[in-house]
Amino acid sequence: MIVNVNQKQVEVAESTTVATLLASMGYPDRGIAVAVDQAVLPKSRWTTPLADGACLDVVTAVQGG
Repeated sequence: MIVNVNQKQVEVAESTTVATLLASMGYPDRGIAVAVDQAVLPKSRWTTPLADGACLDVVTAVQGG
């Protein structure tokens, strides 16, 4: 199935969760926020399986001034 991550199409397996997708793409498990279909998804729900066509926005925290 195809999902969109930060406006890029990514092919994933049917049972892929938010957490497994993020790990496979090299995102850290801390310091990021995820929205699925324009709704912020708390980390406690990253085990949610993705649906075909889901749109994810991943934002990485940056330190500095």
